[in-house]
Amino acid sequence: MDHPFIVYLKNKTSLKFEYKRDVSMVVPADNGYRITFNNGKSYNYGADKVQYHPFVSRRENVRIYENGKLNNSYHAVDNYGRYLIFRNGGRCSPPIENNANIEICDMKKNIGQTESVINYFKEILKESGGVSFDIQSEEKGPEKPNQISLEILRKALDDIDILESRTALSNYIDGINPAVSSQKETLIYPFGCNESQKLAVETTLRNSISIVEGPPGTGKTQTILNIIANLIVQNKTVAIVSNTNSAVFNVREKLEKYGYGMVVASLGNNDNKTLFFDNIEKQTVNQDFNIPEERLTEAMNELRELDSILMKCFQYRNKLANLKTELSDAELEFQHVKAEQPLQQHIKSALDKKFYRRWNFRKALNLKKLLSAIDLKNKLSIINKLRLVLGYGLFDLNSINQHNEALPVYVNHKFYELYIAKIKNEILKVEDWLASNNEEGNLKHFIEISKEVFNGVLFEKYNRLGKVAFRADDYRNLFDDFTKHYPVILSSTLSLHTSIPKGHLFDYLIVDESSQVDIIKSAVCFSCCRNVVVVGDSMQLTHIVDKQSKAAAEHFRVEYNISPAYDYVRQNILNSLKSLYRDKVKSVLLKEHYRCHPTIIGFCNKKYYNNQLVIMTATDHHPFRIIETNISGGKANYNQRQIDETDFYIREHYSADYKKVGVITPYRTHADILQKQLPSGAEADTIHKFQGREKEVIIFNTVKNKIGPFIDNPNLVNVAVSRAVKEFIVVKPESMDLPHGTNIGDLIRYICYTTDPAETIVKGSICSVFDLLYKEYNKAFIQFLLSNKNVKGSAAELIIYKLLSEHILLNNIQFSSIDMVREYRLRDLIRDFHPFSEDEIRFIGNNSRIDFLLYNKIDKTPVLAIEVDGVSFHDNELQQERDSKKNHILETIGLPLLRLSTDGHNEETRIIESLSVAMGL
Repeated sequence: MDHPFIVYLKNKTSLKFEYKRDVSMVVPADNGYRITFNNGKSYNYGADKVQYHPFVSRRENVRIYENGKLNNSYHAVDNYGRYLIFRNGGRCSPPIENNANIEICDMKKNIGQTESVINYFKEILKESGGVSFDIQSEEKGPEKPNQISLEILRKALDDIDILESRTALSNYIDGINPAVSSQKETLIYPFGCNESQKLAVETTLRNSISIVEGPPGTGKTQTILNIIANLIVQNKTVAIVSNTNSAVFNVREKLEKYGYGMVVASLGNNDNKTLFFDNIEKQTVNQDFNIPEERLTEAMNELRELDSILMKCFQYRNKLANLKTELSDAELEFQHVKAEQPLQQHIKSALDKKFYRRWNFRKALNLKKLLSAIDLKNKLSIINKLRLVLGYGLFDLNSINQHNEALPVYVNHKFYELYIAKIKNEILKVEDWLASNNEEGNLKHFIEISKEVFNGVLFEKYNRLGKVAFRADDYRNLFDDFTKHYPVILSSTLSLHTSIPKGHLFDYLIVDESSQVDIIKSAVCFSCCRNVVVVGDSMQLTHIVDKQSKAAAEHFRVEYNISPAYDYVRQNILNSLKSLYRDKVKSVLLKEHYRCHPTIIGFCNKKYYNNQLVIMTATDHHPFRIIETNISGGKANYNQRQIDETDFYIREHYSADYKKVGVITPYRTHADILQKQLPSGAEADTIHKFQGREKEVIIFNTVKNKIGPFIDNPNLVNVAVSRAVKEFIVVKPESMDLPHGTNIGDLIRYICYTTDPAETIVKGSICSVFDLLYKEYNKAFIQFLLSNKNVKGSAAELIIYKLLSEHILLNNIQFSSIDMVREYRLRDLIRDFHPFSEDEIRFIGNNSRIDFLLYNKIDKTPVLAIEVDGVSFHDNELQQERDSKKNHILETIGLPLLRLSTDGHNEETRIIESLSVAMGL
């Protein structure tokens, strides 16, 4: 510490305070100070003539930024409260006022990791062909793919300041995610919002690095627009980048549509810049945006009041959507039950009259459980008679015997009727709540007030700004002023670095369509910002790396000992952040879906999003078709028969408007030939090229006969299906194999399952699983096992239950389409009894059950039966006879069976092997 204080004295002539370097001592005196100078002379000064600032602290090894520019002359700072003195060895600056324009940051101490990662990226660019800019969709890429400009990326990596600690890149490489220090401000949503969009905006503004997962049709752009609006209100700047111009232009178009085009500068390549600067004078603020200051304060208060009300409304709105999805699923499953277990109306009416008590769906489950334990043909115990009489009002036990075989089917039907009635009743209650709480009116008012606030802020901002003549050749020299006029900068990931002056940092960077953005271009963009929001969908298509780049990247990854999180080949930026931060990065899933027909997005929801999506669309027609060709798949990545069938179908059904039709395929060759043959207006392209787009009608050409790894990529199939708004049609070879668990196989099974069961159910030997009925039944059964420790076999069955539910089905991706039910009745599984002997039919009718039934949850097809055999039964002849019958019955209907012993071992391995074989994997 060279100076224990600094002193300013008021000049008698100018009356301004001046810094005095030659003061050696300051002593408080009556009504002022006794000040001694270096020459030994002392004087008394009144308190109003002295500004005395004692030393507070010193920071060494720092970087000093003034107005965003690095002051590289000093590396230490002495803090005197209101003033700072910069130091470097013996040199020091005069006191500088400590204000918001001064930024002091610690110099990065450990730069080894940063150097390794940056050098790894440089080596990849130097030794390989880089990333293919025009994303290809063939299994084998073309010989000369279009390449991104490697020189731009190399220069950008060279320009990265590895000592810089303020950037998102620094945090990303160091693996840290500091919270954003900001006051709790009232946020605005001028572009509308729902529950998860609102949460996403709040999360991104409170974290340095955050993720917004936006599955198809969930309003990613709307969320980005609301983030932009709040950043502008907070007087911050934001850059929005993507691999393609189309994604960021979508943001610009929406802003212009709502009258906010004045905030956006479309930079990037030269064409974009030329277009922007040619039209720059046309960007003016709407004079109607002006609102009085007192109204602005009032509007902010109204927003705060509406905020809590709307959160409740959002929860009820989502509950309503989920109930409608649940109702649709239950009604569909009931259609299958009625098709596979028909119940004649006169029998149903007769049985209805036998029960004098009203029951709900839970009582139907209890009756099902009771009937599984008794035989109405035999004499019932007093307790069971009382259960039937008191619980269900069933007094005439003798006459019901004539419907003994139909009674279990009647109970199944009754369960679905009552369960569906329960859901409908809940829907009415939620709708009443939303209406009585004026959900639509409150949301509309909330959006209008948000717009009012945003408009007012913009009017004040642009009225304050002077006019500056920015030109394409000099705007970088005036970039601070430029971003005050244009706080939103649009660019491709490649061009952002070249569009801004060296060292400039945006407050925020938003990376859109991030699953397609590789980590090299991301790192360059991260070096240009303080905070980053990565928006994308990990179930969408990722970037593609050519073979040369893969080989180089693998070599240098080992040489530089690079963490898997920074693996250039295997990680896009979205997955990289997830791998690096895990639960330390805030991630919000946009759940509410508004694009596709509910049955179309229902497949993606079940198969890829773990039923997390809240489907807001309604249905008025069936969206699926399958066109089968009798010629197998093409060998040269195209299939002429599928092209001809597709062309014919489009001309037959969509001649009124060909533009609403898109035909997609995994293969470029097929897409090019198809486009030449289709009528004008209909569009054919690869699935990769259709990512981020939509059409009312999507026709999917599989091309190949065999489901291979390329065509069966889950991201590829997810993108293909979710492009369709109203109709999705598959054109495939008739002989295509459809193994369980494959993406194409499950898609075809789902299409067949969701069409009218009366038309599409194939009359085979096995019924589809009654998922809802047995899921509810199993809930009660598991609780029964847990509460009755002495039940025979329950301990072993619980072990297998937990092994299946908590390990095998949860942790093995190949089983993601498989679910299970407990204690499944053979009677509910078998459609045709002709192949069985009278003895076997009696055995089936005596409530014989399968311990565990594993099935494909996409179309409810049974896949594998598992029996848990107790040790005490091994030598029991009667039990052996029963097991033999069950073995033969399951063999007859073609359902694989695995038997596990309670004293066995390697159960997990045996189950995985048997299930894999049963699925055809």
